[in-house]
Amino acid sequence: MNDDMVAVFSSEEARQEAERHRRDLADTLDALGERVGGAVDHLERRVTFPLRWVLEHPLAIVGLGVGAGLLLGRRLHRPRTRRVSALSRELEGAYLQGRSDEREQRPPREPEYWTGVKSADERNLGGLLLAAATPLLNHLTQGIAEGLGNGASRRP
Repeated sequence: MNDDMVAVFSSEEARQEAERHRRDLADTLDALGERVGGAVDHLERRVTFPLRWVLEHPLAIVGLGVGAGLLLGRRLHRPRTRRVSALSRELEGAYLQGRSDEREQRPPREPEYWTGVKSADERNLGGLLLAAATPLLNHLTQGIAEGLGNGASRRP
């Protein structure tokens, strides 16, 4: 016979050991569930924050919309004489340069006035962004106006 001792458990001891393992697993699962639930709650708060803020502060949103409308209105109704005169000077320069090239029989080249137009566009990045945002802002203001109109029509 072999002299090694073999641990023998009774059925009650085996049940107790299995129950202890189940409790440990349940505690571990509860701790993981709390951590995952906390992370999900945190992400949900971060994602829904803008919507909650809008619902809590509707007058601030209306103020932002009015401010954006004023800014766009001011931008669109600004006198364009300065831009027109600058463009006419650039076109006149291009025409004179083309006539000079024609007299000297030079081959066609890239117009120099394009560099001025490109740099003017880069300096006017704010205007370009406003022009790109115009459809979105129009849609938003139309939705606000319709919402206000629907709210007024429902009142007795």
